[in-house]
Amino acid sequence: MLRILALVVGLSLLGADLLAQDFSVTTRVFDLDSPEPNQPVARSRTLFHVGKVYDVIDGAAEATILEPAHLRIMILNTDREVVCSVDFDELKHMLQSAEERLGERIRELEEQPNRPRQQIDALRFQWRPQFESRFDPREHRLRLVSPTVTYEVVGPANVRPEAVEAYLNYTDWMCRLNYVLHPQPLFPNVRLAVNERLKQQKLLPVEVTLRAKFERPLNLKAEHSVAWTLDARGKQIIHQCESLLRDPKLRKVSLNEYQRIGLNQQTAKLSKVDGKK
Repeated sequence: MLRILALVVGLSLLGADLLAQDFSVTTRVFDLDSPEPNQPVARSRTLFHVGKVYDVIDGAAEATILEPAHLRIMILNTDREVVCSVDFDELKHMLQSAEERLGERIRELEEQPNRPRQQIDALRFQWRPQFESRFDPREHRLRLVSPTVTYEVVGPANVRPEAVEAYLNYTDWMCRLNYVLHPQPLFPNVRLAVNERLKQQKLLPVEVTLRAKFERPLNLKAEHSVAWTLDARGKQIIHQCESLLRDPKLRKVSLNEYQRIGLNQQTAKLSKVDGKK
């Protein structure tokens, strides 16, 4: 099933209509619990070009390139001059192992007599998410409701179905990759379930609000601006990424080694911050 899913994603992203259509999505993420909720905490740009998807985050030395034709994601780190190739199957296998560990953790907690039921239910929801779905066709608004997590998604009307499919397939894979590289409190099964509903409604998200009742609550909002052509900056980013991939000085590393590099970078940044206190 893993191989079939990866193949289906690759073929859907390489349709003739989509190959002729370049577009980009600029994203701003807001922490609604922040003292300055109107100031974005992250910005990124995602570029769709001839069947590939390029993603860069403002201020980060990391770029990812989704290559469905090769069933892989390339991760570039310009600071360390390294590249990591992650196969779709490898990524899904790692998440399957993480899902099994989550199931074991739930069973362990259920055997503890004084463990709060709310904590167990929150983990069980992430393991097997189930939403009540409410779609308003007039406002193109989808609400996915559960006792633990609620999503509200708004999208525009009359978006080309292949563009919606391409964007949501991209977010599927990035959701998986981000969890492996930067473990988060929200297990990827939740967002994958949301994306499945968006595909059913053919809804391209331009505004997504997430509210999660965890031990540390999550209240986040993402705004996506879509442009149906690539500007000069977008073309420059693509050219830079492709040039780097051809650079003979670029060192190829495994995913495990890349994770260690990321941890070392994070530790170094924290050390610098501590030194300034």
